Amino acid sequence: MRPVGVHTSVKNSLINSINEAVELQCTTFQIFLHSPRLWQIPEFSVEVIDEFKKLMQLYKLNPLVVHASYLINLISSNPKTIASSRYLLKREVLMADVLGADYYVIHLKDNKDMEKEEIFAKTREGFSKIGKLEKCKILIENTAKSKITALIPDLIETFKNVESEIIGGICIDTCHLFAAGYDIANENGLKKFIEELSKYGSFDLIKLIHLNDSKAPAGSGIDRHEHIGKGYIGIKGFENFLKIKEISHVPLILETPKKSFDDDLKNLSTVREILKRLES
Repeated sequence: MRPVGVHTSVKNSLINSINEAVELQCTTFQIFLHSPRLWQIPEFSVEVIDEFKKLMQLYKLNPLVVHASYLINLISSNPKTIASSRYLLKREVLMADVLGADYYVIHLKDNKDMEKEEIFAKTREGFSKIGKLEKCKILIENTAKSKITALIPDLIETFKNVESEIIGGICIDTCHLFAAGYDIANENGLKKFIEELSKYGSFDLIKLIHLNDSKAPAGSGIDRHEHIGKGYIGIKGFENFLKIKEISHVPLILETPKKSFDDDLKNLSTVREILKRLES
């Protein structure tokens, strides 16, 4: 069965994220390295890093995904913000690599006052400051509303224009895809997604899927995640999406609402039931 997991918390310690993943019987998981709304990133001791990697191997958690801070903005009009963003991006990606992460997922910011070419150039420059990585690859995530990452042709164009050896592909978020206008709850919307991805890129580019339902209707441009099957995509929509054979091996990470541990349990159970039906 394909890897399935959730975003787990490092609030009390880095090791806590693994404990949560194991308790939820995940086979993959995603983390922030620190609060995504703060510029400060902690230093992890060699002992903690070694224990983290040992536990990942022990529990066969793979892939490990690190999500970028929300503050990173490589195309800001403020030079100070760009400098801070480049610094934080480098720190996060290098730390992800040290931890043995497979992927580092980032939402690229848009700028309505900039042409695409300038956005691509500034983004490339930001990535160029990171340097060489042992293992970790950067994935560019689709967004609910953006001229560079919302629609599949634009997402692929962005990927091709900022491509470097440290960028490994794209991450598709189902809520964002739906909100951007791909109504994957019905056959026509799913067909549109498949045709555009095949025309402008390939399914091989998709290395990770963020599996989330949507609180907002298709084409709303609103990024509001919902519990699996409780939003506008619905169970049937996820069954149709997960039937796509070209992505049947791609790891799934849930970023569904979480008020308690039970929320993750319920959402994971729903996804596992869908996968079980599809595989039977």
